[in-house]
Amino acid sequence: MTKYLSFLILLAFFSCKQDNQSFDIGGKYVDVKTDLRFVDTLTVNSFTVRLDSLRTSGLGDGEGAVTVGKYHDPEIGDISASSYFRLTLPGTRTVPSTAIYDSLSLIMIDNNYSIGDTLLPLKINVHRVSETIKVREDSYLYNTSKFNYFAEPLGSVTFRPRPNRNDTISIRLSDELGNELMSLFLDKDERILQLDNWLAYFKGLTIQGDPSNDAIVGYSTSVNFPAMRLYYHYVDFTSISQYRDFSIFGYTVNQFNHYEITNPLISLPADQKDKIPVKNTYKQSYIQAGTGIVTRLEIPYLKNLLELHENMRILKAELILEPARNTYSAIELPPKIGLFASDKFNRFGAPILNMNTGSSLVGTLIIDEVYQEDTRYTFDVTYFIQSKIAEATDDIPALLVTVSPNEIYRTADRLVLGSQINSDSKVKLKIYYMNY
Repeated sequence: MTKYLSFLILLAFFSCKQDNQSFDIGGKYVDVKTDLRFVDTLTVNSFTVRLDSLRTSGLGDGEGAVTVGKYHDPEIGDISASSYFRLTLPGTRTVPSTAIYDSLSLIMIDNNYSIGDTLLPLKINVHRVSETIKVREDSYLYNTSKFNYFAEPLGSVTFRPRPNRNDTISIRLSDELGNELMSLFLDKDERILQLDNWLAYFKGLTIQGDPSNDAIVGYSTSVNFPAMRLYYHYVDFTSISQYRDFSIFGYTVNQFNHYEITNPLISLPADQKDKIPVKNTYKQSYIQAGTGIVTRLEIPYLKNLLELHENMRILKAELILEPARNTYSAIELPPKIGLFASDKFNRFGAPILNMNTGSSLVGTLIIDEVYQEDTRYTFDVTYFIQSKIAEATDDIPALLVTVSPNEIYRTADRLVLGSQINSDSKVKLKIYYMNY
């Protein structure tokens, strides 16, 4: 008995020391009903929309721009841009009594923006505005705003743009106007001494591109530039050269850009409430900053997910937008695009936010330089999908896709997107969820 008892004790000891024991806690003892699932076949319908107007003034310090020129977009048509602004008086409104006029120029500083063929010469014409530039009741000016100006240019320049150089451009203006301004200084005229009198006398300038252009370029706006500069000299034992600058009056309010599309190559909505489905536009949708063309995305069956499971939670949602193939060889893709909520009238709502940072969501661009098969913008739209699936409304969730929020107001950037009915370039919504 002693021998058998010792053997049983030893066997029990080794059984307790096993490291790789396993216990079956599922099956008939615990019924596990929590699953992680993934779906990427939800319908996303794409449309092209054109906004009735787009604010291009009042952009804030350092966010505005003077854009000017024209280029041919092989997907959309001819795009033109021009700029208007009022000028204020110099800080010093007197000159020496012996001052002699030298020249008058418009000075602008390149902001490194361009679109189109910058290898060709670009011609810019400066005209004097003939009617008062007035903001609308909401204190803004828009891409559709424009004012009359004198047909004869005050000055012109033809040059080859050099992007990313921060070049300063000087456009020689009319000596007739220069001498007239010099006389106002010497006579101490009220039109030089009093701002209201000056604004009534000199209503502003407009920068117009020549019809021969095939590029649009941008220039910075600030407290100091653009500026109409009056050069003069006087003698005080020696010749002394000086100048007076007429910079933009209220540069964040009274400067704006006008954009137009001529000879369009696609059907464009006649009204902002209209939307053109991609089946009518070569299975593509369009985005064009400045002119107000945006893409509308609708997710009509999002809430059908709720019918599949009694309890579910969205863990992650990812929106993937592929640019249409062969549409960005001549026109570069915008580095950033953004998303806005929208309603059935295609109005801009709030920007879609990054759920981690709280800032406006910006699409991440990946470029497939070789095959163009994996070029795409990716958005984490988890917060938007979570909120829409929980809303107590039957409205179809909708988004407007634009270039990044700042660039839509001050550039002519363009993007052509694929769609779910496009075999080469897709729009896809991936949703990861848990049902329990």
